[in-house]
Amino acid sequence: MEFQILSHAGLLIKNKPGKSLICDPWLVGSSYWRSWWNYPPVSKDLINSLQPDYIYLTHIHWDHFHGDSLKRFPANIPIIVPKGNYTRMKDDLYYLGYNNIIELKHGERFRIDDNFYITSYQFWMFLDSALLIECDGVKLLNLNDSKHMGLTLKQITRKHRPIDFVFRSHSSANERLSYEIVDEPETPVDDLNRYIKEFAQTAQATGAKYAIPFASNHCHLHKDSFHFNKYIQHPLLVEGYFKQHNIQSPIAKVMVSGDSWSSETGFRISEKDWFTNRETLLAEYLQQQSESLERFYEQEDKTIIDKQVVIDYFKNFSASLPFFIRRYFRHVHFTYVLSAGGATKYIYDINIHTGRVVELPANTRLDHANYPIQIHTTAFIFLRGIEFKIFSHMCIGKRVFYKVTAYHRKYMEALNLAFNGYEYDLLPMRKIFTWRSFESWMMRWREVVLYIQLVRDKVFYGKLDFEKYLK
Repeated sequence: MEFQILSHAGLLIKNKPGKSLICDPWLVGSSYWRSWWNYPPVSKDLINSLQPDYIYLTHIHWDHFHGDSLKRFPANIPIIVPKGNYTRMKDDLYYLGYNNIIELKHGERFRIDDNFYITSYQFWMFLDSALLIECDGVKLLNLNDSKHMGLTLKQITRKHRPIDFVFRSHSSANERLSYEIVDEPETPVDDLNRYIKEFAQTAQATGAKYAIPFASNHCHLHKDSFHFNKYIQHPLLVEGYFKQHNIQSPIAKVMVSGDSWSSETGFRISEKDWFTNRETLLAEYLQQQSESLERFYEQEDKTIIDKQVVIDYFKNFSASLPFFIRRYFRHVHFTYVLSAGGATKYIYDINIHTGRVVELPANTRLDHANYPIQIHTTAFIFLRGIEFKIFSHMCIGKRVFYKVTAYHRKYMEALNLAFNGYEYDLLPMRKIFTWRSFESWMMRWREVVLYIQLVRDKVFYGKLDFEKYLK
């Protein structure tokens, strides 16, 4: 048995006869509108060598479900996805031209070959999944971005112990760093150290022999997001945390694109250090991709938005929300400030309660007394959010910036949750009451128990204590 790290979250597993599975193959180009790039880059030779028998996609985010990378594989290749309460992953794959889609239920085991099995374990309302891989007597737990804890993690560890390798993300992939609290500028918007701490706690809870920092091996090259590189928690920091806290089990192992392990020869790890001198290497990487970036900047600058498209989208979005959610937004409005060609080009003031869209002059003075919730991004990204129904993806790319007052921040966070519900088939609410949804949640009853426990913690203790569910 052999596994190889392919990319940010890309993993290749082969058994001895030569059957192979790839997880989350983002291999070429960038993701999130030229913001995210694989770091280190994936070699062309490695990409060209890949001929997998199966592909597994953990969830729909573009650094895992990457269209341009998937297009390198034939349309009839079996692509396996988690079967949750919604069908979007399958639908999007059909849209891309793939015709051999396999959905796995929560806890369902699937045979790749003799002595080569996978089991999918789902998590979170907006579907994510982990994959337990059994291959020639070796067990790998690819947690990826999923945040299994409590009973959901115990279900995996009790059924599959002992686990040899655990893979998990260890850096921010959310919108928190994109917030600016305008009336409390010193307010911390994120605790960067907690990502590595949670990686270590989760790895320890699995009882694995080795812990691989994974699914956070990226960088930012777009001019709007390059400065976020300083916030990325890279694998050497994870290794350092384990040493600082004398964590000897599991053993933290830094592996990047091209590195591998096999049952016969053990670890094969490149001697190149990608992290100690990361600033210099990032500058070189930026220079290598400068032509691609410049072409994209020109494309973004030419974006033109038809206001009717915006009106139609938010009318439909508002109509999908149940009354109590629309009512929650009744006294607030959201101001999208959209740039193109280096200047503000469109400003849309949107009332989610009614779905009403008002276009303001591009030179409107946007003081925070009258416009307390401002979302700054490009016209290009905003339009793509509408065209592909991916507003829930926009914040991940670190190219959408929220300028809000401390009081109004909760409304922006609530709107992002509503976008997730709309785009993951939880809204309108009738979509929840389907046999598919009922079946999915019945299998995931442990997760429901976890949510009840977290709500109890918040009500009685005033905080969410994730740590106790990782012991």
